[in-house]
Amino acid sequence: MSFDPKKEPENHESIADRRLQISSTGKRLFALLLDFIFALLIANTFVQVFRKEHWDLVMQSSDLSDLLPFYGSIVLVLLFKDIFGRSPGKLLLGMTVRNIGNFSERPPLVVLLKRNLLLLLFPVEGVVLLRDDYARRLADKWWGTIVLDDQKALRVILRILLGNIILFGFFSVAILFQRSSIEKTAAFQTAEKAIRSHPTLQLLLEQAPEIEEPEMHLDLRENTEKPSLVRARVGDEKSGKQVTVSLIFRNNPRGWEVLEVEVKPIGEVDD
Repeated sequence: MSFDPKKEPENHESIADRRLQISSTGKRLFALLLDFIFALLIANTFVQVFRKEHWDLVMQSSDLSDLLPFYGSIVLVLLFKDIFGRSPGKLLLGMTVRNIGNFSERPPLVVLLKRNLLLLLFPVEGVVLLRDDYARRLADKWWGTIVLDDQKALRVILRILLGNIILFGFFSVAILFQRSSIEKTAAFQTAEKAIRSHPTLQLLLEQAPEIEEPEMHLDLRENTEKPSLVRARVGDEKSGKQVTVSLIFRNNPRGWEVLEVEVKPIGEVDD
């Protein structure tokens, strides 16, 4: 459906008569930013949940197919974000997509998908949005849509609460899969072998074979001066040891090399 610029004043008056409000440029840009953050969180969660063994080595790979799940997830989320007439960002800001010819009508699914395809031309879309008097993207003009403040939007306090719940949900998933994600890395597995073969840790490992509280600080640059670190606790929280394994990334063959294993009693570890 093409947009006729000559109808703009008439439609704008109709909006005023019905006490409808065109969403401002600032709100639209902020909603788009929230949608992008939401897409990043979904993509990161998806990749974290379905990570493969030695994903840290894959990050150094020149094969673009290894990065496809992450970037593909972002594109898919942005493409389908408005399928219910409002994206997560629009929902949180109280906005909705409507047909320019009938402000009470939500555009068909095909139109909502086609208008989001043009987000691939975001620099152009951003310029058009900033210059348009009615805060429309190029896709809105091509497909006859407009973004309005939703009269049936949730109360502001409920939208704030919903946003916090969404963020807390993603944070909880990240915490839940953190250990699994660390244990799948080649860096951790290399460090674990060094820990289990360290002579001063044999007795502790016989009493408590689990390696607890693992954390990593990785630098994937080859032969860097600053080593990567894997830290973990061996033994219980009172009489156990904190172990820090320093590693460096090697590209030929691709993998990690242990530089040093440092063992400290828990009581001597700085907070």
